[in-house]
Amino acid sequence: MTGTEDGLKLKSSVGQKIFLVSGVKMRKKVSIIGAGVVGTAIGHILKKKGYEIVAFASRSKSSFDRVRVYTDIFVTTDVVKAASLADLVFITTQDDQIERVCEKIASGNGFKPGQIVFHMSGTLSIEALKSAKEAGASIASAHPMQSFADVDLAIEQLSGTYFGVTADKKIRPQVFKLVEDLGGISIMVKDEDKPLYHAAACAASNYLVAILRFAQEIYSSMDIPHDVGLKAMWPLIQGTLKNIEWKGTSQALTGPIARGDTGTIEKHLLALKLKLPGALDLYKKMGAYAVDVALEKGSIDMGRANELRRLLEEE
Repeated sequence: MTGTEDGLKLKSSVGQKIFLVSGVKMRKKVSIIGAGVVGTAIGHILKKKGYEIVAFASRSKSSFDRVRVYTDIFVTTDVVKAASLADLVFITTQDDQIERVCEKIASGNGFKPGQIVFHMSGTLSIEALKSAKEAGASIASAHPMQSFADVDLAIEQLSGTYFGVTADKKIRPQVFKLVEDLGGISIMVKDEDKPLYHAAACAASNYLVAILRFAQEIYSSMDIPHDVGLKAMWPLIQGTLKNIEWKGTSQALTGPIARGDTGTIEKHLLALKLKLPGALDLYKKMGAYAVDVALEKGSIDMGRANELRRLLEEE
């Protein structure tokens, strides 16, 4: 694998290095092990960028059928053969299969010096690929911080997505270039920080879904159907996201806690206690965290914050 640091540009964003790369030479034979949504999408995008996708490997006929919709690439159940054909090997199986699949390929001599072997897990260490490293390949992780419902959406959404990258220094320029060719932006994540990095991503995506479902349940207690509740909230959700985009999280906080309005919060708590007592604990916990955000915003002082906390801690 050849590469040069010429053209490597570093841009700081809130203390985090963002990597934009040009002038890096890449070998471009790619194999993808695991033909799910993400694997199929990256194969499609890289082919359009001039990479040679030499093989997809999967155990699933439905995955083969999906791959053939997006590309005419060789598909196989032989993961060792697929890996041996490539310079860049992506293992995009489910997380709990990555290490086992990597070991299977290594035991069959499917890896060789000069290759870069990737997984795209947000939480797994690159140590999951240690058998590839022992075979002479370089190893890396490039996790797209995005939620993919299907292949078409994944192809569309990868553009502008941030990728958490973990890789040895010597191959970072190649990894950054690959992410750039996928339409993404690289940020470095230490291997030991992967679980924290992934926890943040889950909070931003999965728990956002959960909190909106929580709001739907409150509407449901008023005999407003879930679909109607979501439609009613949608302009509010979009407006809030736009405020966050333009102002940041703390400055986007509005509502009774941002105003220090204890009377309104008291009414919320009483209504929930009477009508939806199972929702009370989550509301209180989220409210207590929002008090800290309001303090950070500067819209309430410590005295009002303590009043809100006492109210939210009452049995």
